[in-house]
Amino acid sequence: MLRTLVKDSAVYAVGTIASRLVGFIMIPVYTRVLTPADYGIIEIISRLSDVIALFLSLGLAEAMLRFYYEVRTEEERRRLVSTAVTINLLACAVGLLIFLPLAPQMSALAFGRADYASYVRLAMAGMLIGSFVELPFTLFRAEGKPWRYTMLSILKLCTHLTWSIVLVVWLRWGVWGVIWSGFLSASMWSLMLGSSLLWRTGLRPNRRFAFAMLRYGLPLVPASISQFVLHFSDRFFLAQYATQAELGLYALAYRFGMLISTFYGVVSLSWGPWAFQVGSTDDATHHLRRATALILLGFACVSAGIALLSAPVIRLMSAPAFWKSADYVPPLALAYWLFVAQGPLSVGTRLAKRTDLLAVANAISAAVCLGLSVLWIPRYGAWGAVWMTVASFAVLGVGATIASQRVYAVRHDGWSVGLALLIAAVPIAYHYCVHLTGWTDLTARLVLAGLLSVTSVVWLLRREIIRLPLKQIASRWLPLLAGGR
Repeated sequence: MLRTLVKDSAVYAVGTIASRLVGFIMIPVYTRVLTPADYGIIEIISRLSDVIALFLSLGLAEAMLRFYYEVRTEEERRRLVSTAVTINLLACAVGLLIFLPLAPQMSALAFGRADYASYVRLAMAGMLIGSFVELPFTLFRAEGKPWRYTMLSILKLCTHLTWSIVLVVWLRWGVWGVIWSGFLSASMWSLMLGSSLLWRTGLRPNRRFAFAMLRYGLPLVPASISQFVLHFSDRFFLAQYATQAELGLYALAYRFGMLISTFYGVVSLSWGPWAFQVGSTDDATHHLRRATALILLGFACVSAGIALLSAPVIRLMSAPAFWKSADYVPPLALAYWLFVAQGPLSVGTRLAKRTDLLAVANAISAAVCLGLSVLWIPRYGAWGAVWMTVASFAVLGVGATIASQRVYAVRHDGWSVGLALLIAAVPIAYHYCVHLTGWTDLTARLVLAGLLSVTSVVWLLRREIIRLPLKQIASRWLPLLAGGR
C-alpha cells in the first residue's frame, strides 16, 4: 500500500512541482523588471482573486474525487462528473455577473482607493475562466492517469511562462503583463480541457449526486476560506500598516515558505485517492500511521532545506533590494511544515465524511490568525505577520488532529512526529544564532541540511517504515541492472 502512494507521488512530482512553481521560476525576472512595490500590488490582486475562487469552488473537485470511488458503473461515473461540470458552470456564471462589477469596491477595500480596479477586473476574469481546468485534472487523478496529468501540467506551465516572458520581459508591460499572462494562459487551457470534458460527459446533472457532492463539499468552503485567511490575510494588514516595499519583501519570503506546501501538493494528489482506498481495508489505521510518519519526516527535511538554503538562493536569484526577505523565511518554513502536518493528521475527518469538523478547526485557527494580526502587525509589521503565521498554523495542526481523532482514531507514532518537529525547527536556531559569511556559511548550511536528512532516513529505517518499500524496489531493479551489465 505504501509503495503505491510513493510510486504515484513520484509520477505526479514532475508536473505538479512545475505547474506550481511558475511564480517562483519567474522570481529572477520579476525582481529585475518590477519594483518591490509592483510585487506587492501583484500579490494583493492575486489574493483577491483567490478568495473569490474559494467561495465559488464549492468543494466540487474534492467531492467528485471522494464519490468517484463509491459509484460502481461507468454510466454513474459519467453522470457524477457531468453533475460536477454543470455546477461549476453555474458557479462561474454567477461569479462573472456578481464580482466583475464590484472591482472598484474590491480595489478600494484592498488598497484604500479604486485606482487598481482594471487590474482586479482582469485578474478576476482570468480566475473564473481558469476554474474550468480543475475538474479535468481531478478526473485524471481519479482515473489513475498520473502521466497524462504530468504532461498536461508541463505544457500548461510552458504556456504561462511564454506569455509572461513576452508581456513582462519583452514588451515591458509591468503589472499589466503579469495579469494578462495569467488571463491568456487560463483562457487557452480552459477552452481546451473544459470543452473536451464537456464533450465527453455532456450536461446531464443528477439531483442525487448534486446533493451528495454539495453536502460533502460545502463545508470545505468555509474551511478553504479559513485557510485563505491563514495564508493571505496578513497581506491586507501589511497593505494598510506597512509600506508596499515591505509587503513585497514579505511576499517574496512567503513564496519560499510556501514551497513546502507546493511539494506537499505532489503527495496530496495521490494521498487522497490512496487514503480513500486504504480506508476501506481492515488494516487501514496501520497503513495510515506509517504513511503519516513518512510524510511528516520527509517534509520536515524539505522545510529544513528551504529554511537553510533560502538566504544564498535569494542572493543569487534576486536584486539586492530583495535580499532582506531571507530573514523571514526560516520561521515561515516551520509554519508551513505545521500546515502540511495537519493534512495527514486530519485524514480521518474525510474518511468519516465529517468535513464539518475540519471546517470548525480551520475557523478557530483563522480567528486566532485575525486576532494576532490585529495585535501584532500594526506594531511589528512584517515580523508580526511571520510569527502570527507560525502560531496560527500550530493551532490548526492541533485542532485538526483532535477533530480527526474524535471520528476516526489513528494511533500515530508520537516519537516520529516529535522528531519531525525538531528537524523543522533546528534551522531557525542556526539562521539567527550562527553568523557566518560567504562559502563558510553556505558549506555549514549544506552540511546541516544533509545531517538532518540522514537522521530522518535512519529513523525511518529503524522504525521499519521505509525498509520494506526499499527492499521491493531493490528486488525489482537490481536484477535488471545486473542483467544489463
